[in-house]
Amino acid sequence: MDAPSQATPAPASSAPASSAAREAASASSTLLRRIVLIYPLLLVLCGIGYAKYDNYQLDGDAVAFMDIADAMRAHNFALVPNGYWNPAYSAALAAGQAIAHPSRWTELQTFYWVNFWIFLGCIAACIYFVRSLALVREHLIVDSASAPALSLPALELAALALLLFSFERELNLGAVRSDALLLFFFFLAASFLLRIQSGGRTYFYALLGAALGVGYLTKSFAFLPAGFLLTALFVYGLTRKQAASGPGSRKRILTGTVLAGLIFAAIAAPYVVAISRQRGRPTTGESARMNYCFFVDQTDRWHEARTGKLGHATAHFLHPERVLLDSPPVYSYAQHPYGTYPLWFDPAYWTDTLQPRFWLHGEIARLVRCTALLVRYIAGHLEAFVLLGALLFAGCFYAKRRALWLPLLPVAFWGLLMLGIYFPVDLQDRYLTGPFLLVVLPALAMLRRRAEGARLDPSHIATTLAVLLAFLAVADAARDLGQRRRLLASAPHPIGAYSPEIYGAAQGLTDLGLRPGQTVACFGDIACYLDHYWARLAETPIRAEIEVPDGSDPGRFWAAQTDQPQVVADLQQLGIAAIVANFAPSAHIPAGWQQLSGSNFYAFPIPASPH
Repeated sequence: MDAPSQATPAPASSAPASSAAREAASASSTLLRRIVLIYPLLLVLCGIGYAKYDNYQLDGDAVAFMDIADAMRAHNFALVPNGYWNPAYSAALAAGQAIAHPSRWTELQTFYWVNFWIFLGCIAACIYFVRSLALVREHLIVDSASAPALSLPALELAALALLLFSFERELNLGAVRSDALLLFFFFLAASFLLRIQSGGRTYFYALLGAALGVGYLTKSFAFLPAGFLLTALFVYGLTRKQAASGPGSRKRILTGTVLAGLIFAAIAAPYVVAISRQRGRPTTGESARMNYCFFVDQTDRWHEARTGKLGHATAHFLHPERVLLDSPPVYSYAQHPYGTYPLWFDPAYWTDTLQPRFWLHGEIARLVRCTALLVRYIAGHLEAFVLLGALLFAGCFYAKRRALWLPLLPVAFWGLLMLGIYFPVDLQDRYLTGPFLLVVLPALAMLRRRAEGARLDPSHIATTLAVLLAFLAVADAARDLGQRRRLLASAPHPIGAYSPEIYGAAQGLTDLGLRPGQTVACFGDIACYLDHYWARLAETPIRAEIEVPDGSDPGRFWAAQTDQPQVVADLQQLGIAAIVANFAPSAHIPAGWQQLSGSNFYAFPIPASPH
């Protein structure tokens, strides 16, 4: 009689405990949903901060995109097709100019805000991508014994945190480059692929083709991943065993892939035809050819026709730079006078017929170098791997059954493919962001946990870690922005989109009396190659160059020349108004050179030719 009477209170006491647990779980879920709603707004605030305070970091790539944007706004569409720079990002810059109407002196801040809107697009596309991953998990992965380790809200927070870290490090808003825009289109394309996998309607195929097409217009690299993806999707449709109707049927997949291919071709083909006509041969872009020569065959990056230093590449240059003087090397760009600095505005023109050759030693050396760059990139992005490791240590796992992770694998393979395309030739951190996120986020989505029976639920640990990662990312951005703002507060121009050296050089040229449209010659690596935005600001395009062959200080190099009058005379015949160089601060300034507005830039004015 005693035993039953002692056992009866157990169910009564367990019911309140179970109810309390459900209430706690519900409260936790509500809090998490609120965090997910608020978190993108925090990223927007970080983006506004970087648009205002990100530091000046322009290079020749940025100036080329700006010059193409100018051609678009002037309706000079003959200058838009370019073997090296695709037009979509320049179109975004042109749109920003059309809306804001900046002057040449304030345009850089406008371009920062264009990058801010691209950043917002990447936030939205990242959320859409994560929700597409979750949709595949819900529709194609069913297992009563396990459940996803990261819920949809937790996965969103982790993804947005990793995205913010990427924009802090390699996709800076102050870098006027196309990589963030390409990431936006890659996110969309991957999302549409996932929607197709989860039984989405036929219009997702059309959207996939459109995203891939505009991605190619953003960067020529995207042509290969797009082609591989569409080919793989078509082959998958051909090999499907099921012939029944429905989203997964062979007919639907093949028809949809053909539709995607047609839309991709409709977007990409006009540009392919335009640059093929320009180059005189079929091509989807010249950057791969040129980069292989530069990075593997060890071709000189500039003035290859004169130096003959082609490495293991070959060439019979059709239109090299005109050499005005051999010593010192003086070049004229009058035969192709487009852009701020013609040599960088259209590199494919000057290197036409430069052909790479496979060189085993160079390829091995490049693979070693790219391996080191990849390891360095991973070491700089350990947050994702720490999160993965912590979840595995907490009891999450990758299921042995293929059905529990295989549906999420195609997107990860697509990211690895992009890495494989870049890897043999050149890796830069900004190239790796897309492949990194397309691999890591599916890997996080694949993690599973036991549905019941665990003494400590890994899902609580996973959610806590995701929230911690999210707020660490925002805290790091806030610290960085606060430091930038403090440094700029004491500067004469308290905005990030400004360089005292570059803007000083441009102002100095104006003070010397140079008018917009007058042409100049650049002299030395800093003024010519590292950053020639000064010439764009002053609206004095570079049409000639004096090269310093060993990359040393131009001031010392100029002082050592015995035929300075001949250099000046040759440039005078071209209508060059001034030579512009950056001299080392401690160098002796040669006679005839005038400092430009307190900067390390100097100009040598050339009087107009009397003829």
